[in-house]
Order: sequence, then C-alpha cells, then structure tokens
Amino acid sequence: MNVERLIAKRMARSNRELNSRPVVRIATSGVTLGVALMILASAVVQGFQHEVKSLVVGFDSHVQVAPSDPGARGLVWSAGMLDTLLQVEDVAHVALRHERAGMVETTEALQGVVIRGLDSTSQVTRITTGLLRGQLPAEGSTKEVLIGAPLAQKLELDTASRLTLYVVVGPDDIRPRPMRVCGIYETGLLEFDQRHVWIPARVLQDAARRGAEGQITLEPTPTGVRAVGQAFGRDERGAAWTGRWDQLPEGVAGQGRRTLSLQNMPLDAEPLWLVGTGALTDTVRLSHGEDGWVANISEGTHHKVVDGYDVWAQNLDDMPRLQEQLFQHIPYHWQAARVDQQHPEMFSWLGMLDLNVDVIVGLMVLISIINMTSALLIIILERRSQVGLLKALGMSDGAVVQAFLWHAARILGQGFAWGNLVGLGLVWVQATWKVVPLDPAAYYVNAVPILVDAPGLVTMEVVAFGLCVVAMVLPALWSTRIRPALTLRMN
Repeated sequence: MNVERLIAKRMARSNRELNSRPVVRIATSGVTLGVALMILASAVVQGFQHEVKSLVVGFDSHVQVAPSDPGARGLVWSAGMLDTLLQVEDVAHVALRHERAGMVETTEALQGVVIRGLDSTSQVTRITTGLLRGQLPAEGSTKEVLIGAPLAQKLELDTASRLTLYVVVGPDDIRPRPMRVCGIYETGLLEFDQRHVWIPARVLQDAARRGAEGQITLEPTPTGVRAVGQAFGRDERGAAWTGRWDQLPEGVAGQGRRTLSLQNMPLDAEPLWLVGTGALTDTVRLSHGEDGWVANISEGTHHKVVDGYDVWAQNLDDMPRLQEQLFQHIPYHWQAARVDQQHPEMFSWLGMLDLNVDVIVGLMVLISIINMTSALLIIILERRSQVGLLKALGMSDGAVVQAFLWHAARILGQGFAWGNLVGLGLVWVQATWKVVPLDPAAYYVNAVPILVDAPGLVTMEVVAFGLCVVAMVLPALWSTRIRPALTLRMN
C-alpha cells in the first residue's frame, strides 16, 4: 500500500512535463480570484456593518429602559436605580434619557424634529467627535441648541443663529422656546442628523412640566395678609395637581383649598404648601422675617422625571444577554428594548448584507469547483495511458482516485494561499490609505470600511476548501473507468 501511495504522489508531481500545465495555472488563478473576492466581500460587509452600528449607537444606547405604557408621562429617576443598573453584569455605562417630539421654526421654514436632552450622565462621544463648529450646549444654559449639519443647511442656519424651538408636550400642548444655535455636528447618518437637536436636559424637563410645582403668593386684604397656594403640573394620568397646607399651628386652618389667612398666624410658624405626591412632592415654605411674611421660590420637581434610562453594554454582541439581565432588575411595568428593536429597519438592512456575503462565497466556491473539475478531467485524460499502465501493474482504483484527489488538493492549496495573499493585501491597502472613497450621504461613511474577523475568515476558508476537495471526488472517480487493456492497445 505504501508503494501505491508513493507512485500516486510521484504521478501527481510529474505535472511539469505534461501539457496540462496551462490548465493548472488557469485553475489556480480561478481559485486565487475566488478566495480574494471572498476575503474582500467579508471584510467590507463586516466593516460596513460595524461602522453603521457604531453610528446608530452613537445616538441611541444599546438598551433603553422605559415605561411599557406608551402613554406614560415618563418615570421618576433615582440614584438607587442608577446604581442598580450599573452593577448589572456587562453594563458599561448608564445615563438618563430625555426625549420629546418638537419643531424648529425659522423666519423661512418649519421642520419637525426629535429633541434630546443633555445632562451630566449623557454619553455623546459620537456627537462630540462629529462636531463641525461651535460647542455642545452648556448644562446651565437655557437658550442653546445643537443641530445637525443637514438640518442647518436645509434651514440656512449657522452658529449664533436664532430660532424658535417648539416642545410638544401633548396633542394640544405645544410650548415655544427661543433658542440660539451653539454648535453644528455631523455624524454621517443623514436620517438622524437632520432630525435630532440637542438642548440642556433641564430646559426640556421644565418645558414638559411632568413633575409638580408649588408657589405661594401673598395678597393684601382689608383684615391683613393672606397666602394663596398655587399648584402647577400634571400627574402620571395627566390630571392637574392639587395642593395642601401642612405644619399649621393648632387652631389654624386654611380657608378653602388654597387660601391661608396670616392675620392670627404665630410669627414663629412655618406653614408648608405641598403639591404632588410621593417622590414628586414639591414643598414651598412660608416664614416671617424682618420685612414680614415671605415665601421661598420653588423650581418644582420636573427635573426628577425622565423618559427612561440609557444602558450601554461592554460589547455590542452582549445586547441580548444584557436585555435579559435587565428584566430581572427593573419593575414589571417597565420594558428594556434593544437598539436593534428600536430601529428595526436599519438593522434588518444591515442583516441582509450577510446574505450578500453568503451568495458571493457560494458563487466563488461554485466557480472554483467548476474550474477544478475541468482541470482535473483534462489531467485525467492526459494521464490516461499512465493510469492504464499502473493499473496493469496492479494499482487499485482507490489509489488512482487518491492520487488525483491529492493533486486537486495541492492545486486548491496553492490557489487559497495566493488568494489570501492577494485578498489580505488589498484589505490592508484599503484600511491604511482609504483608496476607495464613498459618498457619505449615500453610504454613511466617506471610504469603504474594512473589518477582518480572523476566526470567521478561517472558518469560512476551511469550509470552502473542504467543499472543493469533496467536490473533486466525482471527477476523480471518472479515472476508474479507464481500462488498462484498451489504453495499452491504443498506445
């Protein structure tokens, strides 16, 4: 058996003296081209998916935690919940989410937008990186807005331009805010850049009025001074808040629901006007000083209401597992939605690109098989007399098939080696010098992106090589039809 294998190997290696040499070169070139195209297709598609996903996550976190009821008026955030979410495995960062529908109005146009709020917890690395001019809105500012370059171009705006921003609180409640453009950014995602504007979160919270706010006005009367409590804001059901007096001295009661007579009020008393319930309760204190009765000014509890929590995972691939873990730490009436569930059209489109790679790889493997089948059949025909002689000397059909399979695998191996050299070389050139540019308006990136997944690439090539070798069994079996007597008679 060892002698048969030695003869088979020598028969396969004697190709240089045969007329099949051009055929071998053509077959090797075909395999090389196919492997190079497989590498390029995989690297480009994976690079494109990675870049676009990174852009989307630059606007939205990996997982968004928010009330399940679409009609809910936000949720009351707490430092305890922030700490709880941060301690969940695979969580990299947690931020408060502020988002409302709105409109931007200039003297020439009106455009619908999504208003996003910025605070100390916000993670806006992508926005900061894409800042073209100006700066982010200052946290304490009430007049600054950051807009995208496509929206600025459409509305003919620039830094320091004035506009009116309308915050949509409800179907019949739209509140205008005069603003000044403090900066212009561009991330490359046209759909996001042209409809997202960024303002300080406190401005958005004050405009939405989803907390409670109490105020006390002092009014003179014929008999003295009276305090009138006022309540602003609405509860989670949309009903207006009502107020109540507390810490009143014994024997003193408010007149009606809001009015409190101060005529007989002890000077050391400090009545409280309370608006709201639970964590949203706003307190206004009434006290007596040198100038008489005074009431402190409250800013309300609107800053305690947010639209949800933004949660970032350590890695984009950890999103499904992170989503399951978050459900174990949030209340039952909250939901945790992944970014691919929030933007299904974008991620479905990116997922379809994987089909393109599968089709390209399949076609390249098929082309390689056809090339190798043709080459192997020609080689078998040219070796017909040699095969007949070896069979006459006692060589088995299995050894002959093995010899041709080994020869086919050798040609495939050379093609795969050259294909890797060519494909990885082109990938390196594009990744280093960006020689193939793209239109960011159409493709979101300014050059063909490259990302090589080494384990995936090795798996793909091993599977492709195995399929090609297995496919060579059929043409190699044709050699078993060679009859020694007929071949020797012809020669």
